[in-house]
Amino acid sequence: MRKICSTALISAVLVLAAEANVGNKLQLFDILDERSNWGGLGLSADVNEYVDNTIQLLVPFMKANGLDPMELPEITEGFSVRPILITYSAYLTIHDGYMTGLGNVARTGDQSVNYFAKMLRVRVKLQFSDLEFVFRYLVRVMNTGLLRARGGVIGSLNRFVVTVDLLMDFNNDEIHLQEFSLTDIGRLRVRLTGNILTDWLINPVIRVFTLIFDNMIMRIVANNIRSAIQDGIDVINIGVKNIIQNLEVYSKMIFIATDSTL
Repeated sequence: MRKICSTALISAVLVLAAEANVGNKLQLFDILDERSNWGGLGLSADVNEYVDNTIQLLVPFMKANGLDPMELPEITEGFSVRPILITYSAYLTIHDGYMTGLGNVARTGDQSVNYFAKMLRVRVKLQFSDLEFVFRYLVRVMNTGLLRARGGVIGSLNRFVVTVDLLMDFNNDEIHLQEFSLTDIGRLRVRLTGNILTDWLINPVIRVFTLIFDNMIMRIVANNIRSAIQDGIDVINIGVKNIIQNLEVYSKMIFIATDSTL
């Protein structure tokens, strides 16, 4: 579902991994130098403008590496219905699902960095808006086949916010994911397509889908984004170590070559 190597550069490392890599590290320290203030022992700064200028770099990475659209798994949930006097057991299966809208990303609130003892802490909050969750569905009332209905279900979510806290340790040239959370989940609207359900099934099906969304789908989305961030951090850490090792080998070769000419 994801191409792990680069999904990496999405979300948080992501907006500000740029600050951690070799090419842009100096730019971040320029920002720190220009806008910094000392509170206690650490240097801190807001990087709102920098984030605003670089955040759209996330969009092509997400689209190219499987997070927008994001495939979602098949889920089955049981429920009961009582059309008249008899209560029937029923099942809702949603399948062939995907989410779109992660490309609609913007900064929310102030973004800040803190620097102390060769460690840079980056905390970013990104808001994703106008998201859609699209599934096919199958409703079964009783396993005897009393009623089967197929159609589509679309969930429209106005927003959610992702908070990512990264520690970039320049003592050992590694990035660590300190915190990841998905919060401020907005309002979900649900509509059914492709088939007209019996009246007494419509509201139960929508309620069950909403329950699945709250308890499972958003957890899956959060886990996918978190996993992508961690995969990206791992790739970046390996890349930095390889660069440092190559530089050390090159330095030794230069030293040996210089020493042999003396």
